[in-house]
Amino acid sequence: VRGDVLFESDFAGTVRGFLDESVVADVEQVDGVAAAEGSISTVELTLLDSDDEPMGGAGPPTIVSNWTDDEQLASYQIQEGRAPEADGEVVIDRAATDNGGFALGDTVTLLSSEGREDFELVGISTFGSADSAAGAISVATTLTEAQTLANEPGKVDTISVRATEGTTPEELVANLEAADLGPDVSVVTGKEAADELSNDIKEGFSFFSTLLLVFAAIALFVGWFIISNTFSILVAQRTRELALLRALGATKRQVLTSVFLEAGVIGVFSALLGFVGGVLLAWGAFAGLSAIGVDLPTSGLVIEPLVAGRAIVVGLVITAIAAAAPAIRATRVPPMAALRDVAIDQSGRSRIRLLLGLLIGALGAFMITPAFAELPTSGDIPGVGLGLFAIIVAVLVLGPVFARPVAWLMGVWLPKVRGVVGSLARENAIRNPRRTASTASALIIGVTLVAFITIFASSASASVTASLTNGFKGQYIVQPVNQFSFTGVTPDAAKEIADLDGVADVAAVGVIDGQLTLPNGKEPTGIIGAGDPEAFTEVFTIDMAEGQLTDIDDTSMAVDRAVAAQDDIAIGDEVTIVSRSGRTATFTVAAISDEPNLLLPWTITRAAAESLSPELTDYQIGIKLDDGVDAASMRQPIEDVLEPYPNMKLQDRDQFEQGIIQQIQILLNVIYALLAVSIVIALIGIANTLSLSIHERTREL
Repeated sequence: VRGDVLFESDFAGTVRGFLDESVVADVEQVDGVAAAEGSISTVELTLLDSDDEPMGGAGPPTIVSNWTDDEQLASYQIQEGRAPEADGEVVIDRAATDNGGFALGDTVTLLSSEGREDFELVGISTFGSADSAAGAISVATTLTEAQTLANEPGKVDTISVRATEGTTPEELVANLEAADLGPDVSVVTGKEAADELSNDIKEGFSFFSTLLLVFAAIALFVGWFIISNTFSILVAQRTRELALLRALGATKRQVLTSVFLEAGVIGVFSALLGFVGGVLLAWGAFAGLSAIGVDLPTSGLVIEPLVAGRAIVVGLVITAIAAAAPAIRATRVPPMAALRDVAIDQSGRSRIRLLLGLLIGALGAFMITPAFAELPTSGDIPGVGLGLFAIIVAVLVLGPVFARPVAWLMGVWLPKVRGVVGSLARENAIRNPRRTASTASALIIGVTLVAFITIFASSASASVTASLTNGFKGQYIVQPVNQFSFTGVTPDAAKEIADLDGVADVAAVGVIDGQLTLPNGKEPTGIIGAGDPEAFTEVFTIDMAEGQLTDIDDTSMAVDRAVAAQDDIAIGDEVTIVSRSGRTATFTVAAISDEPNLLLPWTITRAAAESLSPELTDYQIGIKLDDGVDAASMRQPIEDVLEPYPNMKLQDRDQFEQGIIQQIQILLNVIYALLAVSIVIALIGIANTLSLSIHERTREL
């Protein structure tokens, strides 16, 4: 039993309304209910370890909730100690207990935006057989304490229900829906709730999954070249054999079928080996996650027959497609070829290939032009992606056309350096342009992607540097130690910093998560920034496309120019925001900010944000010092103000800049590692092609 959906958030998943705690008693009176327990949780607190350092990192969150006494309804079980019986007592999962250096009876500290609160550790729990729930830190206390920590006294977000013996989940749901539990209450079975949670987790990993699928596609693309080259060489080696078969009466269909059957056997066998390799890699990743503290219940790897079937089908299809062209060429071998030793490759002389390649390349160049526009939008991404793919296809089509002249040009120096050997090497590369081009293309794609990402990384880093240099007037930035932390700092901290001698201006940035209703009818979710417009303009340089940031008040907002262009938002339009607390407010667009800037896409005043989220906290504080004040001398006074908030860190301009660049570099390192796999595959393909080419020319050598 739970509240109705308020909105689906990209930041916090499904956001639902709270229920009055009194609903628990109503649920207990429904026929078929054996037990019911209300619960509430929050992720807006941080657990400090025994060294007073924030725990959690940039991974799974810290979840503070109430302890569930009914063992059949509880996700966690007590392994040591006991459950919390009074306010001020907590149970922590075993992984967090070990990582934090805690023991039963210790005093542990939870940090909220308002400050620190101490608790006694009375129990250690496990999530099934695992020490934690996928690395998330679990802190459980009493219901009243959890409600206080979540700033929702007298409320619950979920009511777990156990059915009486003989009552099916479907019957229980029907009984609960028939009861008068309130207008904003929804009921689902435990399985449905588990499936929803599983889908939320999958969506949380969707970016990483997409990234893996992209590089899997690249690896398959590169593998296609290797298979195609291999079959091309095999067909060339068996030219006389195939011609003899034709002379003996074999039809073109029989020759084609024989090559495809060979490809099918290789495809199925390779797919099975690849699937086994994937399972072993998944097992290694499973063990690696456990090693870094992301512990999962030991239910083993889930290997679905459908996944194995897909792997075999993909392997078979890729192999068949790669072998198609060589197989068709095999059917064109005339019987008289049995009297010849070699065939001449004319692929580099095709006018159709040249015209087709140029046409595809021109189309690709046209499709990527939005990327160079003054204000590209996310809607341009699919077209630009297709354009880049078209350019890659054009390079592949034109490869054999340019392989002969490029090989000749690059090999001019070989005879001078290596004599006859160099001449032979150059001529061998020139005489079969299709094979030369396809062999090199796999490596070209990998190197091209590495070069593109490297240039992109350099551009992104330079953009960050320029944005900070031109957009930030201050000397210090305060922000969370963990960038993905949900714990901010009380607005009082910014006020104390502003009162320090030597501080000229302070711009505190609060954020709320909400769903927006736009003039065009779209309902996206997003992060809305909040603060004092006057302070923003003093600490940050914010160029405006229309209006001024100081034009916004408690009933109006500023919008980023890219968002405004994408959704056709203009000055005077109205945007409605629904916050996580269920509060709603409508704002008039009074200003449109230019790019680049340090504002969030949506900006409202602090007072307006507090009307939507009364417990608004600051996640970033920009600090500008008085002229002539030594920045280094101000670090300690500011750090003294932040001492009660170890979840926040003070950074100067250089540290802030390097921190952002480091985040970009972490993602790039993952991409480089995945690209390296494709390049290794390409190198293996080149070695394979060269070895088969040598075998093909055994008599010549």
